[in-house]
Amino acid sequence: MSKIKFVIVSICLFYITVGNAADLEKIIEKGFIEFAVYENFPPFSYKDDDGRVKGIDIDIGKAIAKKLGVQVGFRSFLADESVNDDLRNMVWKGHYLAGDPADVMLHVPYDPDFANQNDKVAFIQPYYKELIAFAVNTYRVRSAMTLEVFTKEPIGVETASLADAYLLGAFSGRLRENVKHYLTIAEAAKAMVDKEVSAIMANRGELEYSLGQYEHDFVITKLPTPGLTIEGWELGAAVNADNVKLAERLNEVVGELKSNGQIEKIFSSYGISHKAAESSQIIIKANQSSAAK
Repeated sequence: MSKIKFVIVSICLFYITVGNAADLEKIIEKGFIEFAVYENFPPFSYKDDDGRVKGIDIDIGKAIAKKLGVQVGFRSFLADESVNDDLRNMVWKGHYLAGDPADVMLHVPYDPDFANQNDKVAFIQPYYKELIAFAVNTYRVRSAMTLEVFTKEPIGVETASLADAYLLGAFSGRLRENVKHYLTIAEAAKAMVDKEVSAIMANRGELEYSLGQYEHDFVITKLPTPGLTIEGWELGAAVNADNVKLAERLNEVVGELKSNGQIEKIFSSYGISHKAAESSQIIIKANQSSAAK
């Protein structure tokens, strides 16, 4: 067998034999839990100037670990082509470059239909509801706030985002020339402060955090978005579906952190208003007979 073929076979075998993340007993026994978090995703998970990982999801992970009485670690990863891929790589299978799955993945969409597409994953109750929103400079946009305003006023979006795709096609493309693209919401926020754009369409949490770095009089609000089928989504955590006890305990812990106000305080510390997810469903698995009650 050639060296190249040997390496390829070795990689494939490693990928196939990646082990499962630890269930609750093993985590308690080793005294350590690892969370997978998205890389470079402020305010949820990012590195500060000293290279230390921080953010809302980091603080939530630390709070969960404290409740479990164990030490905590974080594995930052770049988003793959879809959340399904991220769940495969970080929750139930692993990756030949990244290694075994983490024990828990944070910032995971919480939705029964999505869960049914991922039967190897158990979804923990949500800790946040994200919304599509608009930051608007009301000194420049004085007329009735509808999207038609942006046939004349420039509006910023993050390149290749949901907002980008929506605005480019809205009103039969009439807004296209006034849609300004930025690599990040932070760059769009600076452009708005510098009066390059009159508004930004993005996730509410990212808008609040990015504009919170400046003193401003902008309003963050919702606008009518005809044809936009997704206006918000709940976010929670996910574990390997085989780790039933871990899923049950994490659900209890997240519920406690929500009810005692600790999660709300974490969001507030980053300048983000926390909207409690309205759902009594606890753990969503594929093929469950009922959705949230």
